[in-house]
Amino acid sequence: MNHTQNYLEQQEAKRLQNRISSFLEDFKFGTLLSGSGIRKLRGAKSLAVFTTIFSLPFCGVNFSRGIVNNPELAFGKDAAYE
Repeated sequence: MNHTQNYLEQQEAKRLQNRISSFLEDFKFGTLLSGSGIRKLRGAKSLAVFTTIFSLPFCGVNFSRGIVNNPELAFGKDAAYE
């Protein structure tokens, strides 16, 4: 029973990420960020940082838990703060 619940939660998380990615792609957020002068010199792309921060409230996670204390991210907390 617990495996089924975990599977459903994982599927819901994937579905949410897909919806957020589709939204950002449909409204060309990468182009908007670039046009607004939001760029990174090295490391993770600015769209990846923005997408991660943008999705935090939809996942029910605060900034500290989602960015600062998350070792699975491809970027560090300094990238999110800049």
